[in-house]
Amino acid sequence: MQRWIAVGVLVMMLIFGGGVFGYWTYRQNSPAPMWVELPVNPDRTDEELKKTVKELLAKLREKELLEKVSKDLALVEKWQLASDNEAAAALSNRVFVKLGDTNTPAGRVPAVHIGVTGKKKEVKLSGEIAMRLMNDVWKILGIKPPPAN
Repeated sequence: MQRWIAVGVLVMMLIFGGGVFGYWTYRQNSPAPMWVELPVNPDRTDEELKKTVKELLAKLREKELLEKVSKDLALVEKWQLASDNEAAAALSNRVFVKLGDTNTPAGRVPAVHIGVTGKKKEVKLSGEIAMRLMNDVWKILGIKPPPAN
């Protein structure tokens, strides 16, 4: 009888361990987008903001720009792809620009969110990509970037 109890306990431990591992894997593959908020003038109209978002997204999805981002961050090795061209295509599908709002010392103001979709296990890389894209956003908008801390 004691052998059957020991076997039952072992089976229950394996089932519990498999469940914990499955849940952990599920959580690591859940979506976790990363973005940078760019506050905008609250006096701008919705049409102007939507036009800006559309133009910014089109420029950020240009192949040359994304290939340069891929080279700078070595995305080919990190994503295990064949070339920077493939990495740029994958990155083009992940980049997003959308309207939102953000907290500032002056209160809540409209903002443009520039970021990348990714999985929870890629949060660090997604954050690096979003910050790298912001360097190009400053150039595209013709704005002097804030000083680095």
